[in-house]
Amino acid sequence: MQRRRWGTTLLSAALVLCACGGDDDTADTAEQADTAETETTAEDTADENSDDESSDATSETTPPTDDTAETGESESTEETGTTEETTAPTDTTVSEPPAPTESLDDLAAEAEGENTLVVYGNPSDRIWEPVLAAFAEAYPSIEVETFDLGGLEAFQRYLSESSSGVATADVLITSEGDGWLDLVERGEVLDFQPPALAELPDFALQAPGVYSMAVDPLVAMYNQFVIPPEEQPTSLADLAAMAPDIDGNVGTVEIENSQAYTGNYGYIMANGDEAWATLEAIGPHTRAESGTGALLDKATNGEYPASFFVSGAIRLLLDTAEQGEVLDYQYLTDATPLVPRGMGIAAKADSPASAKLFVNWLLSADGQAASCQGGLTSYRADVECEYGYAAIAEIIGEENMNVVNYDAAATAERDAIQSRWNEAFGR
Repeated sequence: MQRRRWGTTLLSAALVLCACGGDDDTADTAEQADTAETETTAEDTADENSDDESSDATSETTPPTDDTAETGESESTEETGTTEETTAPTDTTVSEPPAPTESLDDLAAEAEGENTLVVYGNPSDRIWEPVLAAFAEAYPSIEVETFDLGGLEAFQRYLSESSSGVATADVLITSEGDGWLDLVERGEVLDFQPPALAELPDFALQAPGVYSMAVDPLVAMYNQFVIPPEEQPTSLADLAAMAPDIDGNVGTVEIENSQAYTGNYGYIMANGDEAWATLEAIGPHTRAESGTGALLDKATNGEYPASFFVSGAIRLLLDTAEQGEVLDYQYLTDATPLVPRGMGIAAKADSPASAKLFVNWLLSADGQAASCQGGLTSYRADVECEYGYAAIAEIIGEENMNVVNYDAAATAERDAIQSRWNEAFGR
């Protein structure tokens, strides 16, 4: 495996980063508490999912010139996409993609002569650790280098570098639905058909060449010293009914945050007027933060006894770190949107065979199991995962599973939804 040279790339990247800023899954918790222990775990949760993203409302992936946007598992404006159907099909019908034209053995042979596999995306180090370790066991000759970039930042950097002819990403991973749809329309995504796709539900395929690495839920988060577990609402409607009792101390993420917009969009599309009635009831008692990192800090010190539409990246953190002694989370029966964390191969990938093996492996049973170890929501029926799709469905019911697929309609509705949401939340 040859290592590629990054001199020109880093120069280009510096220009792009100056223009864009960034965030996403890691950014989601990047603003966390000041204690050393909290700080470390904060970076891991981001955005998520996200991957969370920052407060950039635009999703266009034009290379940074005059206008730029922020995103990232470092918090960014990621994710605004969804499909006409916002609820995950209760019938988990398997996709029927065209038969793959390349065998995995042939790809593995080709990968032997390729450069390092470069990935731009929002998974945090906490997520990457088990994933890359397991991939290295499956394909020891493929070296992987990851760059922690938020959704739009990843797209913008790729477009800037590829248009300049310098080394750039082979694989992109982000929840930014609008960005993915734009990149596909530009012809910048390789329409590879992974063999593993045939074993997966329909929402595994989000757009030509774009696949769901995971479907990340938005959850409720409670300070259990203020609201004991037995008193914690399990639906957003119930939390809205409780909100007047903790007036001003309910937290959420602002609608300008792309992951938050996607969650709200999916919730509204699935529940219509009832969703708006709930949001308008809880809004006057709620304060909105820029991302999950800020919510974590304030929830820990008791300022926010309850929060909703929080990045599911907090689950592993609360299950394994000291903050979990103070905070816990709930999947809300009427409001647990699941946002696809999309991945695709760049059309100008320098190591396409390695990229195809990586994407296919992430969709395989081994890849989904490794993603689960990193705290992501795997969705294969043959993978047992405490954070997985089946585990969530068992808690809230399959009929309440709401996968918010990528859909250009989310962009068309964005201004109107954001305006009404901000009015309901007194912003």
